[in-house]
Amino acid sequence: MKTLYKYDTQLVTGICFLFVLTLTFLCACKREGFVDEVSSSPGVLKFDYPSLVNAVNAGDITKGDDRIIFPVRIALENPANSTFTVNLQPEPQLATSQTVANATVINFPDFSMPQSVEVRFGTKNVIFNVAVSASAIERNYGKNLVFAVTLTNPSKSQKLDENKKSVVFTLNTTDVAKIDELHFLSFTAAASNPNQVVTQLTSPNLAANNVSFDNTGFSIKAQVDLGGKASRGFRTAIAYNADTLKTLIAKGLLPAGTAILTNAALDLNDVYLDDYKSSAIVEMRVNIDSIFAKFPSKVAVAFTLSNPEKYQVNAAKSTMVYLIDPLRIFSDITKVLKNTSQPFKTSTIDPNQGRWGVLAGWLFNSQGNTHQSYSLTNELNGSYGSFDNNNSTQIAFESGFAAADAGKPGGSPTTPNITNGKIYQTILLPAGTYKFDANARGGVTTDNVKGAYSVAAIGTNIPDIAAPTTPANFIGRVAINGAGSKSFTFTLNATATVSMGFVATLSGNQSVNISGVTLTRTLNP
Repeated sequence: MKTLYKYDTQLVTGICFLFVLTLTFLCACKREGFVDEVSSSPGVLKFDYPSLVNAVNAGDITKGDDRIIFPVRIALENPANSTFTVNLQPEPQLATSQTVANATVINFPDFSMPQSVEVRFGTKNVIFNVAVSASAIERNYGKNLVFAVTLTNPSKSQKLDENKKSVVFTLNTTDVAKIDELHFLSFTAAASNPNQVVTQLTSPNLAANNVSFDNTGFSIKAQVDLGGKASRGFRTAIAYNADTLKTLIAKGLLPAGTAILTNAALDLNDVYLDDYKSSAIVEMRVNIDSIFAKFPSKVAVAFTLSNPEKYQVNAAKSTMVYLIDPLRIFSDITKVLKNTSQPFKTSTIDPNQGRWGVLAGWLFNSQGNTHQSYSLTNELNGSYGSFDNNNSTQIAFESGFAAADAGKPGGSPTTPNITNGKIYQTILLPAGTYKFDANARGGVTTDNVKGAYSVAAIGTNIPDIAAPTTPANFIGRVAINGAGSKSFTFTLNATATVSMGFVATLSGNQSVNISGVTLTRTLNP
């Protein structure tokens, strides 16, 4: 009896459970759009909106950190006779063809949605979400965003309503964001006053302006700020802005004669703001040779925040302008000279043995390259001697030390005596005090009529050794009578053309070798 009662109880419990389960399923079907009767015919799928173009209801919008979301409705004329999928795709041409006032058409990725949605058996409607990026809203703030979606390729032979398979949405950006909620990118140190935009760089204020330089580049670091609540990371470009520089020169806000560089002189990288960060440091580099190519002119550079992946640029604080004054920054101005250090370059070299050549970038008289080399057919290969390939390359004068095959076809070059041989460069220098320093590997005895000297003179040439040592001839001169640093200083009271280099008169077995030169100046106050 107890056993029978036990089984009856289990049976009743099971029946009750099935009854509750059935009720739960029916209620769920009601909630998800299921109906009591399902036709065996395929349903006809369409967007559930009264017209082709529809404004997004602000009350349906959910705001996130970097996007807004709103629901989109799909309906069937009959309950779905099976579970199937339908694809979704943007339709920019349809959006563009609509007439909407004050509008901008957007496309993926400014708005996004699922690639497809599932329509379950027995349902008459489906909802999916469309997201519009906060960046698109902010970049086009004050306008209506227009975008379109189309239903395509329903599975299982389901049908589309050809008149309502597409829908166009308009989104009023001012309905979903207030002006104080917008994100703006700016340079922290940028001046909003257009008449005070130039940062003048001098040696005392380089560190304060996050500026440094080395032998290859002039580095400027600046902070970029993001106003508003930070979200996912993104990039923004830094562009060189030559047009701004031209405008500032025309307005007299940059000195007349200020040099403007080309894009090739700059090394600019995008700045990346990491996830949920409100600032980042960007480094902008200027090729230092391009600055010295304009010496002694001041050089201006301008950098502008450009094309952010998200949000907007604050136009009033989007540009940094720097005025580089080389006379107040660089004490070492060796770069105004050419080919000044090892390994020295040549314009041509002796094809027979490859030791002697002609120094590139320097000027000479006929005695500056006295070594002559001859081909195997006894034709003159040329005159060499200012460049010596020995000892890691060097500037050279050498007489004597002739090899046994010197001057013979295909042999070593001749090494005759040198009388007032000259190797020098000519440059334009502004007023100031300068120091020319040559590092000699070896020298010779000098007595004002022979030997070798490091010299500087006003004009486009350097005098002979025996010329009187007056300012009319030499503004600087030092004997190269041994190894080590050979330097002199000179002062210019006005801008002048100056020639500097070396003059030598050698005979017998004598040589003078220079491994490098530098030119420095006292900085302007």
